[in-house]
Amino acid sequence: PLKSAYCNEVEQLNQGSKDTIDKEHFTSLYKHARDRELTKRNIQARWVAIGLFPFNPERVFRSTPKPPAQLPVPGADYTNELEVLPCAQDEVPQTPVTPIKPVTAEALIQLHNLIKEEARALDEISQQRLQRHVQNLASAAQILFAKCVLLHDQNQSLIKINKETKVRRSKRSVVPGKAKVMSYEDLEEA
Repeated sequence: PLKSAYCNEVEQLNQGSKDTIDKEHFTSLYKHARDRELTKRNIQARWVAIGLFPFNPERVFRSTPKPPAQLPVPGADYTNELEVLPCAQDEVPQTPVTPIKPVTAEALIQLHNLIKEEARALDEISQQRLQRHVQNLASAAQILFAKCVLLHDQNQSLIKINKETKVRRSKRSVVPGKAKVMSYEDLEEA
């Protein structure tokens, strides 16, 4: 709501052939949009709409998006993925390690090493784990490449803005003469 109100203000300003938004324009446009949208009535209406006032957890959970299910690996048999074995009271059962998607270069290298280790022992369970690790590696690499492309585009736009700023600052302002306050007599002479 605030974002759309601000966008409307900017569009109205752009209709007057204004292409850039300076600080003074931003603050006045944002203040006007904020004053119009962030009212007590609007805030309470939105709290009621999502179920926070009066507190209604069922309504909140209904509108909350469900997390995406993990994509199945083609060819993997999930029926015998975990075997439940009886264990004695003194033994601590082993919990299967859930692979986590790497978000750093070091974690990506660790996952690669884990894949290489499990590729050596190619029994059926290891093959299934290997397929999951490869899927995680592929999705993490895609995410990292996408972030890299986005950062490159952002850097290019910042470089362009920086060049425009340097050109603007390098130009000296032209002062045509000295200013003075004109009196009525000066106006009659002119």
